[in-house]
Amino acid sequence: MKQKVLLLYLESGFGHISSMDSIYQALIDNYSDRYDIQKSYIMREDGYDHLTWMEKFFCKQVENTNKIPGFGRFIFWIISLLGGQHIMRFYHRQLAVRSFRQGLEALRRRNPDVIVSNHYFTDLLAVEYKHRINPDCVVVNYNPDNTLHTFWDKRDGVFVVNNEKAFKRALRLGFKEESLRLVTPCVRQVVEKNTLTRAQLREKYGLPADKFTVVIADGGYMAGRGPKFAREIIKRKLPITLCVITGKNRKCYERFQAIAEGRDKRLKVDDNMTLKVYEFVPEAYELYGAADVFLTKGGPNAVLDSVYMRTPVIIDYCPHVIEETTAKFFIDEYHCGETAFTKGKAVKRIRALMADRSALDGYLANIEKFVAIGNGANAVADIVVEEAEKARSAMQDGEIDGIDVDGGEDTPCDESTDAEYKVEGVAADIVTDGLSYAADEEMFVSEAAAQSFQPAK
Repeated sequence: MKQKVLLLYLESGFGHISSMDSIYQALIDNYSDRYDIQKSYIMREDGYDHLTWMEKFFCKQVENTNKIPGFGRFIFWIISLLGGQHIMRFYHRQLAVRSFRQGLEALRRRNPDVIVSNHYFTDLLAVEYKHRINPDCVVVNYNPDNTLHTFWDKRDGVFVVNNEKAFKRALRLGFKEESLRLVTPCVRQVVEKNTLTRAQLREKYGLPADKFTVVIADGGYMAGRGPKFAREIIKRKLPITLCVITGKNRKCYERFQAIAEGRDKRLKVDDNMTLKVYEFVPEAYELYGAADVFLTKGGPNAVLDSVYMRTPVIIDYCPHVIEETTAKFFIDEYHCGETAFTKGKAVKRIRALMADRSALDGYLANIEKFVAIGNGANAVADIVVEEAEKARSAMQDGEIDGIDVDGGEDTPCDESTDAEYKVEGVAADIVTDGLSYAADEEMFVSEAAAQSFQPAK
């Protein structure tokens, strides 16, 4: 019987979905003949009310980090201060316990041999499932960000990061080196293997062929600075094609559609501007590829998609440390674009790039060098299979963790929770889990990439 590999999908912004898609496709392409590979939107498929509520809660917090100034930085700081993974485990196991139990039940019903996750909550569920229900289960987590926050559960499983700086940070946060794996960033195959040119993509979406094109998006919910920057560009009457992707923000879509149709009396589109408005677009990466510049917040997967579509980025907002590190990674280190954190600077830079494309040409050259380091999705798929094979061999040899060869079963983990959450217990870990992100101010290039790639400035 084939081992069942279960990939857990969760919406908390759409980067978690797109990065998991990249791993799923790599597993299907390379290993579907040997493994039963399944994906599950586990938070919503079974109709568990508390589990569904929890996913909506995650989505709302993503919106809040983009919409409320300082909220994201405060949340990451306070959770780190309170113990990181310990306080999050306490919250889910002791306070939001119903969604936690429903998540474990959803996993029990699916009975996976291998669980692949890429969000701290699904990682927690996977580790707890292994500890409480099936000690033979293999847990592999891919971190889709360019740095680590302190929420991640480091007790069990393999933890995959996509750059050396994240690897080093994981060690500082207390991950065991033998549990860590290093790959390059994972991008979906449909993005990596796109063959349509910029001209063909413009034709596909009905965009003017020869007009300078700017695409604006702000994650899946358009809750950040995107709307303000878009209105400023319209107000300045730039002679461009402006595509505004509002995602799941219906109100924002209706407002910009009213502007595009001339129904908004406060803001008129100049005759020399072409304004196109879109709701959530599953193939948003194609619009990125149709643009000369992609103006967006520092969401790691959207920026990665744009870079793979050979479109330079202008990052306009970094609401917390994850997106600050995205800007450092793609802008400061690899020079695939630039930042413009005010409306005025964004307009100024677009005007300058329209007048002189030399900077864009430099970014495009750097993008080619970045893409050349390779897509990590196949490497993650190989890691999943490698760990599955280790588990299968261990079972065949009778050397399963937590079970004696003679059949006597040990407790797979310490189920005690009271001692773990005593103040002194948590405080002992704050030294590690409460590390300042200031240490991450310097970005990195992997040793191999550093030898082959010297980014142009």
